Amino acid sequence: MRRVSLIAALALLGTDGAGAGRPLSTDDAATADAGTCQLETWLDRGRDDRALVFAPACGLARGLELGAEFAPLHPQDVLRTTAGLGLKWAPPGWRIDASLGALNFGLKLAGNFEQPAGAAWRHGQTTFLALASWQPAGPWAVHANLGNIREHTIGSRATLLNLALAWTPDARSQLFAEVQSNDQRAVFGGAVRSAGGRWWLLKDRFGLDLTVSHEAGADKGVRWSLGFGWYGLGL
Repeated sequence: MRRVSLIAALALLGTDGAGAGRPLSTDDAATADAGTCQLETWLDRGRDDRALVFAPACGLARGLELGAEFAPLHPQDVLRTTAGLGLKWAPPGWRIDASLGALNFGLKLAGNFEQPAGAAWRHGQTTFLALASWQPAGPWAVHANLGNIREHTIGSRATLLNLALAWTPDARSQLFAEVQSNDQRAVFGGAVRSAGGRWWLLKDRFGLDLTVSHEAGADKGVRWSLGFGWYGLGL
């Protein structure tokens, strides 16, 4: 039975606002502004496979965002393409301003679909996440996700926990480290540890990013991704 760690990871990659969208895979508790859109795209490459991911998202209303993903995969001997939709809700009323910094909370529901080689599209995964972001004073931010993923093709479920720490040393750069884990390693793969950075060519409008990651317990070598994000596009 094939493991679905790569496909699950692609399904969970962020389609969120510039605060903790790309290059982070951990979702933040924030959404694109109402009436604006963004486009994130990146090449994800491992030792034996690669995927080119396109991920647009738009703010439908204040605190409500709809995102999509489309990713051709290579090689295509098992799966040819994946696609997904995600709805994120982070209402302003869930924000808490405390003495130790701002806390934001949200929810995300996402569905992933996949096209096997020589077959029709099918429902791949459904993911539900509770989101939290903490912005203390200074250049640091912490993001956490806790939820559940269901793999429909083989009927498996797993609990997900994602944690990310981001550091913004100046107005045009951000560095981060994160871990994505689950309790069903035999199906969804081991914990994935990642690090990388974002460099703004136009502050909060257009940025380039680079990440490297490694799956614990897997003899797959290091994965890397290179991409860009374009934000604040009007509907």
